[in-house]
Amino acid sequence: MAHSFDVVIGYHGSDVKFVEKVAAKLEKAGLSVWYKRNQDAEKQTSEAILGCKIYLPVMSEESAVDKSIQEQLSLAYISNSAIYPLAQTRFRYLSPKLSGGAKLMLAKINWCFVFNMEEFESKLDSLIDCMNRDLQNMRPGMGSNTLSEAAFSHGLSLPHTNNSVAEDANTIDSKPSDVDSNTKFWDRHFQGQQQISWDEFRDKFLHDYGKKIDEELPDVKEDKLKFIINLIYKDIFNMERTITKKMYDDFSASEDPHAFFARIQEYFVAYLSLREVLGMDSSLRIPTIQNLGQFSFPAIVSGLSDMLKDDDPNIRAVAAIALAHAGKDRDDTVDHLVGIIEDEDRLVRESACLSLGYLRSVRAVSYVVDRWRNDPISTVREAAELALSKMDAVEAQRCMKVTQVLSSEMSALKPKAS
Repeated sequence: MAHSFDVVIGYHGSDVKFVEKVAAKLEKAGLSVWYKRNQDAEKQTSEAILGCKIYLPVMSEESAVDKSIQEQLSLAYISNSAIYPLAQTRFRYLSPKLSGGAKLMLAKINWCFVFNMEEFESKLDSLIDCMNRDLQNMRPGMGSNTLSEAAFSHGLSLPHTNNSVAEDANTIDSKPSDVDSNTKFWDRHFQGQQQISWDEFRDKFLHDYGKKIDEELPDVKEDKLKFIINLIYKDIFNMERTITKKMYDDFSASEDPHAFFARIQEYFVAYLSLREVLGMDSSLRIPTIQNLGQFSFPAIVSGLSDMLKDDDPNIRAVAAIALAHAGKDRDDTVDHLVGIIEDEDRLVRESACLSLGYLRSVRAVSYVVDRWRNDPISTVREAAELALSKMDAVEAQRCMKVTQVLSSEMSALKPKAS
């Protein structure tokens, strides 16, 4: 990314005059600000959002239904930028226009409302105070959170505590009405147990939260309950048939009785956001996918894994490289990459070899060796050879030794210049 900004502003064209005033106010306070001018391409917007610390969407009745704002909001959410919605219209007028995913995404974030220009200065001063506080508290390396850290806390130290900023804010309660609200999910059902079967966990989770999921979470093309259960099993618990209390606690990362479900809500929104981003115009997909490699959130790793099956070989190739970076700490990343090492497209095969070389995967050596020896395309063989040179394994080193011997013999057989 060419430059990282403190704040990127997203807006509908009808709000440009207001945005110019906001940008000037933020810059006067010492914040670096970017917003799209007429000559800027959407690709520049995508890169700016992925590199920013704070995304500030100016929400109006026009921007609430603007697809480009939805895409930007989704991109900011999955890349863990802090999100500060700024509106000149009351939330009750905007809420019906927001998509289900956007509404849930913004539900627990306090908004700044400027209902008239007489209060512009005071409201923006409060907003800037919140931004500066969050920027000062920002932890190094926050972009690579793990499950046991705040892997799904998209933003810095939100929610804001200043009441003047929180005016007319929207909230959604994660607590089901028909279960004990004072006891954590694990203790409600598995008191004193350190591990239980996945089937037990799934059934109790659906008992407590199935109705709430069905009624309140945004719809997806698939069966929603099955979709969310699959996300929990595949992405959160890594398809383990035995769920331990430590796995549960690491994911919940809170003592709140409904912390696990709240985390699932956030993960579900992150997953929907990723879908939104990858549904963008094809000219934006490749650079966006490439940039996603710097983020290790499970939703992103899962999305990149799914993209290895995309119909477009360019997407598959770029996703392979991004996945090697984003999913470098996950065991199944190697399995996904090995799965495309014999792809029909030579660029995808090259990307798979190079990605496995980057990961230095010992168990992938035999697959890379096969490409080095048998692939009909020379550039794939070269990529495999380069990957083997990076792998610290006996089989890889033996193959490289063979390469050196063959090269030496070929050089010896070449006619000497007279």
